[in-house]
Amino acid sequence: MKIYSKTLTATLARCLIMIGVIALTACDSNFTPPPTDNMAGSSLSAYNFSAEGIQEYFVDGAWGSGVGIGSGGGQVCCVKIPRKWHEKLEVTIEWRRTDCGGVDAQGRSKCRDMELGSWPKKTLKKSVPIEPYSAPDTVQVFFLPHDEIKIYVSDMSPGHQEHPSNLGRARPISEEEFQRFMKK
Repeated sequence: MKIYSKTLTATLARCLIMIGVIALTACDSNFTPPPTDNMAGSSLSAYNFSAEGIQEYFVDGAWGSGVGIGSGGGQVCCVKIPRKWHEKLEVTIEWRRTDCGGVDAQGRSKCRDMELGSWPKKTLKKSVPIEPYSAPDTVQVFFLPHDEIKIYVSDMSPGHQEHPSNLGRARPISEEEFQRFMKK
């Protein structure tokens, strides 16, 4: 019984010494915490102000679904954006859209009489600046006439009176409204 007790005591002593060494190592005064991640995960949302349907889009490689003419909203996950906006912040947008020549007098796509899947398509890609934001939130892609894109980071829908775009709900916008919007 005494032999067992001495072995147990020696084992416990070694364990306590190891715990002490580990604890002292953790208190090293030269320890530097790892840098904090300055990126935030954000959902993607799109709004189509153009007269062509968007089949799908990608923001820095993150897939963002399709968006019909004059529609938008919904969210998919995820793209990373900096926690703080800075000058020259941009993303690469790639999208595939119809190339039907716009909408008719009733606001319907000129592709509507074509067989589904036979619509002419166009694939585009460009780098787009992100408009200033104060905190990370939903990355909103605005598809505009003439294959222009605006990117906002906001928790408000475009129809909200305080949305930074002041563009209103998604719909095909007129050439005049587009020109005014782009001059802001």
